Amino acid sequence: MSDIRCPNCDGPIEVQRDGSTVRCSYCGTTVEVRTGEILKENYVMRLQYSIDDSWAKMLSWASKQLGAPKDLEQKAKIVESKLVYYPFWVIEVEAKADYLGTQSKPDFEGKGRFSSVKWKDVNEDGHIDLEKDVFVPANTKIPKPLTRYQVPVKRKEFFDRDLVLETAGYLMATQVERDAAIDSAKRAMSSLLREEAMKEVDHIRSLTSDLNIPAVFLVHVPVWHIKYDFSVRKYDAMVDGASGRVISLKFPRKLAFRAMTLFGGLIHLGVGGGAGLLLVYLGLTRFDGIFPTVAGIVFGLGMLTFAFRFIATAVTLDAEEEGAG
Repeated sequence: MSDIRCPNCDGPIEVQRDGSTVRCSYCGTTVEVRTGEILKENYVMRLQYSIDDSWAKMLSWASKQLGAPKDLEQKAKIVESKLVYYPFWVIEVEAKADYLGTQSKPDFEGKGRFSSVKWKDVNEDGHIDLEKDVFVPANTKIPKPLTRYQVPVKRKEFFDRDLVLETAGYLMATQVERDAAIDSAKRAMSSLLREEAMKEVDHIRSLTSDLNIPAVFLVHVPVWHIKYDFSVRKYDAMVDGASGRVISLKFPRKLAFRAMTLFGGLIHLGVGGGAGLLLVYLGLTRFDGIFPTVAGIVFGLGMLTFAFRFIATAVTLDAEEEGAG
């Protein structure tokens, strides 16, 4: 732990270990520890939903989920709640990319019994334009569901510590530096550009990109952590206190719903496997063509995939976690 001087009022500021930004207790200025510069783009989302409002939102959303108990709203009780302001870097990224790749396309030869198909690689090129706000958690201990959450920031306000203190919330420290967040955002956008290119080609030979960062700011988001009790067992939830959105929620599933899910998987397994095998048989023995055979294989594999997803879901379905964000 060490001290630095505030560049705005020259007051002493105590620097916590692993902190990348600190706030002056005298004038409220936010300062970047490494550079000693004032962080002007520092915002907070005002708390709009109290614990009671967030609890009502959570129960309303949970009761509409498949398999949720009908008496969840009546019997669920809050055991513990805590309000935490989590910091996020928001990096606006403008990306342009040109790619060159190959795509495999079918080349049909012959007719009837002697028909065959070959695959040949065809060169494809294209251009991609993307604009995206990338959210980078500014603290290494941010819960996993929040790392996937798209924070609504349209109603952000300039940071005021009083907005946090008056809600009795806990302000999570900012650990990730601005430059590190920008590098992380660029890597995420580069991966997204590659994914977009792979939608058009099977293999990428070259991809050149140009990334521009028009804006970067820090925002603190109030999140309610709720632990509640239902039928002796305890479950966890997180609700955005600024927007009222359910970020993540664990809730009980009815046994009847699990049985129905398992039954649906078995139906897909029987129908999909049988129909697929029938099409393959007809294609090989009756129609002398490749289309029924390929169609049967594709249809059968597709139905089997659905079947195994149903069965796997039914087997693991106990306290299911869902997210609205």
